[in-house]
Amino acid sequence: MTTPTIDLETTVTRDQPVTQTTGSIQVGTDELDDDTITLSFGGPWGITYADLTPEEAHAVATALDDAATTAQEGPTDE
Repeated sequence: MTTPTIDLETTVTRDQPVTQTTGSIQVGTDELDDDTITLSFGGPWGITYADLTPEEAHAVATALDDAATTAQEGPTDE
């Protein structure tokens, strides 16, 4: 069975907008520890990894979902 992952090709900005470059974001489970979710950002600079607990991964997913929902709804007229 393969490790579940999601791969996303995107533009990653490091430090300043002028340094935009194509990079990727990958999310997957650790092959040796099902309780660890690995979040990685990669590009010409190399790869940066973050090991997350399920709770931390859920918090990141919730924050992304909330931000996406807000962006889809557009500005509010108040």
